[in-house]
Amino acid sequence: MRTILFFDDWLIQNSRGISRQWMKAEPWPGFEPIQGWLGHHASIINYRDKGRWRMWCYGPDSSGTSCVCLYESSDGLTWSPCIFDSPVDIRASSSFRNIVFSGNTAAGGACVFRDDWETDSSRRYKMVYTDTMAGKPDNEAYGQIAVSRDGIHWKLDPDAVWASAHVDTFPSTQFNPYTKNWQWMSRPISGDRRVALYQTSDWKHFSVPLIVLHPDPADIPGVEFYGMPHFFYEGYGVGFLWRMHSTYDERGTPHRMRGKVDAELTYSVNGVAWNRTNRQNFMPDRGFGAKSFRMEFPGCMLVDDDGWIRIYGCASVGEHNDSNKLEPGEVGMTVSRFRRDGFCALETDTDMGELTLRPLVSRGGEITLNAVTARLGSIRGELRSVPDDMPIPGYELENCVPVEGDGDFLQLQWKERKNIDQLIGQAFRIHLHMVKARLYAIRVEADYLFGVFIHRSLAGEVEPGAHPEFLKSNLHEDFPAPAL
Repeated sequence: MRTILFFDDWLIQNSRGISRQWMKAEPWPGFEPIQGWLGHHASIINYRDKGRWRMWCYGPDSSGTSCVCLYESSDGLTWSPCIFDSPVDIRASSSFRNIVFSGNTAAGGACVFRDDWETDSSRRYKMVYTDTMAGKPDNEAYGQIAVSRDGIHWKLDPDAVWASAHVDTFPSTQFNPYTKNWQWMSRPISGDRRVALYQTSDWKHFSVPLIVLHPDPADIPGVEFYGMPHFFYEGYGVGFLWRMHSTYDERGTPHRMRGKVDAELTYSVNGVAWNRTNRQNFMPDRGFGAKSFRMEFPGCMLVDDDGWIRIYGCASVGEHNDSNKLEPGEVGMTVSRFRRDGFCALETDTDMGELTLRPLVSRGGEITLNAVTARLGSIRGELRSVPDDMPIPGYELENCVPVEGDGDFLQLQWKERKNIDQLIGQAFRIHLHMVKARLYAIRVEADYLFGVFIHRSLAGEVEPGAHPEFLKSNLHEDFPAPAL
C-alpha cells in the first residue's frame, strides 16, 4: 500500500481552491509532565504482542555519570523502573537498580534501536552513544556501539567506533530501506550545531559525517541546530529539528550558550536529503508563564494501537544554560500527539476545491482517504485515463459515492466499482472534488508514472515498510519479564 502525503506539491498534477495547512501536535489529554529526567533521550518500543511498552532513557547514577535506565509501562504513559534480581550493569545499585548500561566511562546521549534487519539475534538491539568522561576534553570521547539480545544485557562492541570525538546530541538511529544502510543523525563534533548524517552498511565501517541541514538565509539570526531525531513513516522520513534560538550578540564562548529550544518539522523522500517545512514549532504551545517550557526536545515518535502518533520528549522551564537555576520539578517528560498522517493537510479555501494527482499505475485494491469533511462537506473522486485525461468508464465523478465524515481510512467507491482491480497494469490519475474538506493522505496500491512509458523509478524506490523474509519468524523469543 502506497501512502501519499502532501508535504509538497511534487505528486500533484494540478489543483484549484485548496491550500496546504501545517498542523501541530497537541498535549496528551490529562497527562501532566512527569518531573525529573525521565524521558530524556528516550527510546521507546511498544511490544503490542506482549501488552507492554519499554523505554530506555538517560539517568545519572549517584556520581552523576550518564547511564541508560530501563522503564516499563502498560499504556506508554505511566512508567515504572525495571527491577532485576541482580544488577545488570556495574553502576547499578540498590538506589539505581534499573541502570542497564553505562559504557566504559559514561553513556552519553544513548539511542536504543531494535534492529529488525539484523540476522544475528545476539545483536538484535543496538545502542548508539558517546562514551565520555567528566572533565575530559571532547577529543577524548568516542562514538561507540553496544549490542544486546534482549535490550537488557548489553555488550560493548570495541571495534565499532563511529566518531573519534564528543558530538553532544541524541544520535537518532534508523534503518534506511532506500540506501540499505543503518543511519543516525548527530553533529560533526560537539560545538558544530548542524545536522550530520552517519551511515554504516555492516556496523564495522562508518561514513564521515555528512551535513544534511545547515541554517539558511530564511532562518532568523542566531539559530543553531541542536539535533534532529528522525523516523521513517509510510515511506517518508520525518524529523524534529531541534532549533536553538540563541542571542545573536553573545560573546566569550566559541558557540552560543543561551536561548530557547523548539522543534521544527522536517521531511525527506529518501532519508538522506532533508527538507524544511513552515519554520514553526511543531510542538504544543504550553504558555509563557512561570511553569511553561522554554526548551523541549521531542526524541521519540511512534504510532499507538489507536492510530495516534505519539511524541515523547523532555522539556525544561529554563532556557539553555539555565540548568543551575532550576528546581527539580522544572524538568519533565512530555507526551504529545497528533492524528495519523496529521503532519499537514490540503484544505479547501472556501466552499470547493479540486485536486488531480500525477499518473499512477494500478496494482488493484482499494483507494482510501484520510480526511475530514464539514457537516455539509464531501469528497468525490474520478479516475482519469492517461494521457488524454478523460474519465474512465465506471469511475466518473457523477458515479462516485460521496465520502463524508472523519476517518483515517475512508474508502473511495463508485456505484459499480469498489476498487481498482479492473485497472491492474493501467495508468490512471486520481481527481478529487472537495467541498468543505480537509485531506491528510491518500492510500492506493499503485506505482508512480513519471514519464511516457511505465518504468520503475531508478531512484531506489522501495515498498514502504517492506521487511526481509526472516522477519516472519518470532523476533522476541527471548523477552525477559522483570517485575514492574
